[in-house]
Amino acid sequence: MKKIALINSTRVEGFVFLILSLVLFIYSMILHRLSNTEWKMSPYLFPLVISIFLAFLSLSLLKEGKQLKKEIDREEGVGSNWKDVIYIAIFTLVYCILIGVITFIPATSLFLLVSFWYLGERKRYLILLISLLFPVILYVLFGMLLHVMLP
Repeated sequence: MKKIALINSTRVEGFVFLILSLVLFIYSMILHRLSNTEWKMSPYLFPLVISIFLAFLSLSLLKEGKQLKKEIDREEGVGSNWKDVIYIAIFTLVYCILIGVITFIPATSLFLLVSFWYLGERKRYLILLISLLFPVILYVLFGMLLHVMLP
């Protein structure tokens, strides 16, 4: 019975992430069109690329769910994690709103901090190190070296 829940959970998560990737793709395309800039200088290129990767990963989850259905018998498995999926989706939506208000580095740091804490990491130094360094490194790589505008 639990394996059926695992199969259904994998399929639902794949479907949810596919929908989210399509929404992010449409969002990036619309806002890029409204910005009247070239793609190479558009701040919406990065979310567009992320949406494409997210689409491929969600298709991979859907395929995995299909394979699990063929391979797993009905007596074993793990339950679904609906609560975690919903919370991370809410964190991501809040992050998308905050990135326009408080800019890239603080919004990304806050998002990573909250996400790591929610997912169970309790080493404060590790959470702070990753949450602060990762957005700064991304900003230096994309914003300064590659001259890609970040939101």
